[in-house]
Amino acid sequence: MDRDEGIRQFEAYLHRRAPQRRTAIDYVSDVRQFAAFCAKPWREITMHDIDTFVDQQRQVGYSPATLKRRMAALKVFFDFLAEETGDLNWPNPVRFKRHAGKPAHRLPRDLKDDEVERLWATIGSARDRAWFALMLRAGLRVGEVVSLQPTDLLTPAHADQPARLRVCGKGRKERVVLLTADAYAVVQAWLAVRPASDQPYLFVNERGGRLTANGIEWLLHGYGRRAGVDVTPHQLRHTFARQVTEAGMPLTSLSKLLGHADLSTTQLYTAGADPELSQAYQAAMTQLARSDLPLAEERPTAPASAFPTDPPVSQPVVPAPPPNWEAWAPQLPAAIRQACLAFVQRHWLTWKPQRRATRLQHVLGEFRRFWDGQLARRPISQLADLRLADLHAYQAERGAAGTASATINRSLAWVLALLREQADAGQAIDAGVFRLRPLPRPDSLPRHLTEHESQQLETYVLSHWDTPDPLTRLDNACFFVLAHTGLRASECVDLQFRDLDLAGRRLTVRQGKGQRDRVVYLSDTACHALARYLGDAPHRPSDPLWTRPAGQPITYAWLYAHIVALGQAAGVPAVTPHRLRHTLATRLLNAGMDVTRIQKLLGHAHLNTTMIYARVHDATVETDYRRAMGQIERQHMPLSNTPIPVADWPAPQAAEPVRLFASAQLALDNSV
Repeated sequence: MDRDEGIRQFEAYLHRRAPQRRTAIDYVSDVRQFAAFCAKPWREITMHDIDTFVDQQRQVGYSPATLKRRMAALKVFFDFLAEETGDLNWPNPVRFKRHAGKPAHRLPRDLKDDEVERLWATIGSARDRAWFALMLRAGLRVGEVVSLQPTDLLTPAHADQPARLRVCGKGRKERVVLLTADAYAVVQAWLAVRPASDQPYLFVNERGGRLTANGIEWLLHGYGRRAGVDVTPHQLRHTFARQVTEAGMPLTSLSKLLGHADLSTTQLYTAGADPELSQAYQAAMTQLARSDLPLAEERPTAPASAFPTDPPVSQPVVPAPPPNWEAWAPQLPAAIRQACLAFVQRHWLTWKPQRRATRLQHVLGEFRRFWDGQLARRPISQLADLRLADLHAYQAERGAAGTASATINRSLAWVLALLREQADAGQAIDAGVFRLRPLPRPDSLPRHLTEHESQQLETYVLSHWDTPDPLTRLDNACFFVLAHTGLRASECVDLQFRDLDLAGRRLTVRQGKGQRDRVVYLSDTACHALARYLGDAPHRPSDPLWTRPAGQPITYAWLYAHIVALGQAAGVPAVTPHRLRHTLATRLLNAGMDVTRIQKLLGHAHLNTTMIYARVHDATVETDYRRAMGQIERQHMPLSNTPIPVADWPAPQAAEPVRLFASAQLALDNSV
């Protein structure tokens, strides 16, 4: 089939399959981009051509979500070509897992409440205030806003009843949304001054034509530039979802208002809003807090000058220099060396930019260590020469050298990932290597500090609370953020000012381990430490949160060394950022916080991982047992007629069941 003809037929097929949707527009655009990149006939496209296209797209800087959609479009396109030509043996060159990559777990892109206030203050037009209110207070998509007509305002709002609007959403699905009386008044203010127009739509432009989605996006971008906020229309929808969730709206009701067919989609919108988790965290931290903390009573807020009202000056992004691939491991056989480099080159652009150089050095180092060890044992010239026995020997050698099981497993995981990719590409890899079982990890206790050590450490930090020294204030803030949020050291170092919501007492962690975004909450002590550290100096949202007095951002090594030094000065040996993470998990668990909520705070994918971090104290087990059994024994008949006296034993209530039981037993005996 001709290349252009194939795309035209594919477009017609998508229009038949999904009429009145953007699927045809987006998918055809993706296929045309690939066609412009690769000039081969469709039948000659291979998996490696898709590899090269994906690498080029990553180099340009497209997001993982965009790449995933383009791979979906190409996969559907090649399946369509196979069916259309009748060649059902035509192999699809798209390997979704290989090319789309591991999906990231992103938080919704909602705005902070103070950012919304600054945006609202910059909007003077009655029309623009109306469409802003509809997206912020009803959660409408921008396409739904521009499609509204005055007749879609079904009922007006009253003091005790919201207005009802008819909305035509994605997939031409209609729904009814609600609008508060406050927001409805903003819409009415626009209708009062709306110019006459032959357009039936609610929003028109200065020429009387229909206001478009691109027009709203352009206007909102201008308002955001004036307010110092980077904003898109969809972020207002995310903000609506976050605010109503924090106000206690059930997920099912929110899903209906947003027009979601699947509750899991709504969960993506509310991932950063968990009022129950926030309340549980604050309750646990209040229980752990000492009563004599020298903290002010008022709730800390961000300094007024921390958020500039002037447009932020765009700073050019200087890309990191590419690695010197040619200098890596020249002693390795050419086939093995090239396979390792090709593997890393396919993946390194998907890694977090702040950690990219460190991780690249680590992975290449693991590859070199592995292959140097194999070559020292016997001659190997290509990947196909590797056997399961070689991997077992590597496990034994590194284990004998004292390397931890977890470290050995991580090293071999990279090697096995390389071998799997080569096998998927058709290389002759011995299937036996994939039977390798990871070494069992020892069932070690978490490396937490005792409660006495924790209080001793915090007391030492608080003794330097009022110091004017900026370095000490930086140390204090870093310590309390680590100790009271459970952040990993790398996550703490990577924080930017946009991630801090001091008024809301929370931090946003972006691209944590496993590319997972999450929200963590700040204790009162951490909030005050941050407020003292920040002072009144202005900062841009993209600036690093932590900077030394001379202005340089802190590094992982700097943070690690300062936490270790702080522990030594406090008389608590072997304090590290990761021990503070273990300690918080243990303290929260023993303060009564549910372990599933601790799991969410720490960003663990599996509950068993959280239990490695948190140790239940024996006293906690005893307290929980006594509480549970006390409730059970109050609700059930005593097992003995002469129970051991307990201070709060409900004797009067317990006597009646015993008498009833005795009477029933006597009646049963008489009947027999």
